[in-house]
Amino acid sequence: MAVVAIDIGVGLPADVEGVTPAQLVRWARQAEDLGASTLACTDRVQYPSLESLLTLATVASVTTRARLMTSVLVAPLRAGNALFRKQIATLDRLSEHRLVLGIGVGRRQDDYAACGVDFSRRGRILDDQLDAGFPSVAGMPGERLLFGGNSQATVGRVVRHGGGWIAAAGLGAWDRTAALATEVRAAWAEARKPGAPRLVAMIYAAAGPRAREDADRHLHRYYSFLGAERAAELASHVVTDSGRLVETRDRIAEAGFSELLLLPTSAEPEHLEALRAAVG
Repeated sequence: MAVVAIDIGVGLPADVEGVTPAQLVRWARQAEDLGASTLACTDRVQYPSLESLLTLATVASVTTRARLMTSVLVAPLRAGNALFRKQIATLDRLSEHRLVLGIGVGRRQDDYAACGVDFSRRGRILDDQLDAGFPSVAGMPGERLLFGGNSQATVGRVVRHGGGWIAAAGLGAWDRTAALATEVRAAWAEARKPGAPRLVAMIYAAAGPRAREDADRHLHRYYSFLGAERAAELASHVVTDSGRLVETRDRIAEAGFSELLLLPTSAEPEHLEALRAAVG
């Protein structure tokens, strides 16, 4: 089988327990040196993680080539459009236009409650933000605006406003991801948009002698709100074998995705061996 080209990026360990500034900077520099196409950051409020935009601003100052992506930023939590636009435009300028803005509505009610935003209106709030044109006003061209989520509303936003889709393709969700990717491409073609949507897949990957241990610990902590049994099931899907990782990379590339992001379960540099294996 011919190998299909695909970019390989990594998540930043911003949601790893106890990550230090030195670990974050080392991770970003080493990942870029290993050929990472993108350095990505998740977004939570009621969780002891690092804030997305500030984390990417820090990483922008110690890297020069890799794209910087929010994957994904929960935009409705930042309902003040003027300040949100300013933050995006500033980060894009400071990173010399390496920012890729991945946005969505999220699914954590506790984050919305903490920010005083109505969880039940999150889709409408995002649509209002988009209709107000905050990404374009902030200087973000459509090809650098991606949407996360797995609903029909997400497909519509990709076609109307964005350049592509960010998919949670791991943790047992591949069949659903592949089906929705087909829908995104079909909707794009039906709307007669030029070219093709950019499809980005995210999976958890771990490496090193403690790969399974680190994966279990991180996912049990991050997904504890789902209960121990469900968290254990999700942890079992983390890719810890280099051979399986290469097979997964190739399957995702064959499905038409242009980039794969490897989400970390530890801030230890040995886990970047997963990136090395995927880059080949």
